[in-house]
Amino acid sequence: MGKNTGEKKKGALKRGYGMNEVPRAGELGAFGLQHALLILFQTLPAPLLIAGGLGLGPVETSILIASALFVSGICTFVQSFGVGPLGAKIPMVMVGSFVFIAPALLIIPQAGFGGYMGACIVAAIICGIVFVLFSDWLKVIFPSFISGAVLLVLGTGLIGNALANCAGGSGAATFGDPINLALAAVTFLITLVLSIFGKGFIQGAAPLIGMAAGFVVAIFLGMVDFTSVSEAAWFGLPQPLHWGISFPLDACLVMTLIAVCGVVEILGTTAATTTVADNRMATPGETKKTVLTQAVTSVFAGIFNAVPTISGSANIGLMDVTRVFTRFAVSVAGVLVLLMGLCPKLSAIFSVIPNPVFGGAVLMLFGSILVNGMKIIMDSEQTSRTQTILAVSLAVGIGFNSVAGALDQFPFWVSTMLCGVPGTAFVAVILNVILPGRNLKKQSVYEYAASLGEADLPADVEPSAGMKAAGALPDDAGGAAVAADYVPDDSDSRKI
Repeated sequence: MGKNTGEKKKGALKRGYGMNEVPRAGELGAFGLQHALLILFQTLPAPLLIAGGLGLGPVETSILIASALFVSGICTFVQSFGVGPLGAKIPMVMVGSFVFIAPALLIIPQAGFGGYMGACIVAAIICGIVFVLFSDWLKVIFPSFISGAVLLVLGTGLIGNALANCAGGSGAATFGDPINLALAAVTFLITLVLSIFGKGFIQGAAPLIGMAAGFVVAIFLGMVDFTSVSEAAWFGLPQPLHWGISFPLDACLVMTLIAVCGVVEILGTTAATTTVADNRMATPGETKKTVLTQAVTSVFAGIFNAVPTISGSANIGLMDVTRVFTRFAVSVAGVLVLLMGLCPKLSAIFSVIPNPVFGGAVLMLFGSILVNGMKIIMDSEQTSRTQTILAVSLAVGIGFNSVAGALDQFPFWVSTMLCGVPGTAFVAVILNVILPGRNLKKQSVYEYAASLGEADLPADVEPSAGMKAAGALPDDAGGAAVAADYVPDDSDSRKI
């Protein structure tokens, strides 16, 4: 594996490494650090939102953060570098999935952390088995417009959580205090300005930079208590099954349904990653290994007190801007994030970030999730049937999620299955199966991934030939028409 030839100024970082090329050590470290900072921001929301929603203290919050960083680092390394049969060996990062945040806030008060983690593990195992056996039926059961509806509802719920944090955090004594909203506004404006006017890494890391700036302002305002930070150790291994483990049946059923959303999402991100990094569709082997690795790493995440893993998309935009597509930079990033997870003091620092700072930093990020869901729905074929499914599923998911206590008289699994993301996914899938006019023709999982992958592409990146071909195929067409595009071809590789 060699480096691309070409002139470069002395002392300047070389731009333009292919997916399997290895930069020099200094450059590799710099590129890896950029990816690590983006992974950091994509990893923090899940533990912080769960901790905030459950009212956890700084010590328990730092445990969740350390576990999330530890898991994300190891899983990113495995996916990008490859370890035995695991890892697609593409520049893909693995972070905690936002889809599992809202269910955590419903399940944990009923079944405890152990019950939630056990349900996550069961869901990951079942989804891995289902994908292997029934992958070609994914589009029949879970067409792209349902995926868009799930993202829309997910974004709606997360925006509500972000705004609650901007006001000081639900249940806080200072909830709604103007100083909280002012601090959130400062953080948000810094993030917004950098997102619009920033270039390259600065633009991609705008939320993290905005959070850091807001944190500094909060320190000067006396809104940060560093007591837990001073008491935290410099080094420590995350404890597996810190809260124990159990397998409540109702929670396992809910989490399994939601886990299917994760499989659908990672298929699209896999296609987008290889399109940006190598100007081609993912090969069948890469697609299968990506999903297998997600299933295995999600089990690993449950053991180490973290939500199931999913592919992070922010790093795709970074690669497109820097023109550095090497998977080894992502592997280095995984190692750096892993080391962060081994430092309890660093996790303790993240745990004392004031709620308004966190809310202001993630508000636009969560809004973009909602917009992506809308985009997927708009890009899908609109018929009276799909509009009916969307109308009913969105009404159920958003409606029951908006009216607290409406289902309190029903069993726990009923209220969980009908609220928010689970409610939207469950109702949409059921209606898609039972309503007349459904398409029962299978589609190759690789074509399905192509149709989903366009949503994860940066705005200035054109879909690969495989994406266009897959999108143009009729529903009953076989995969042979685009099979050639699934095999890496030097003539089709991105020229640097």
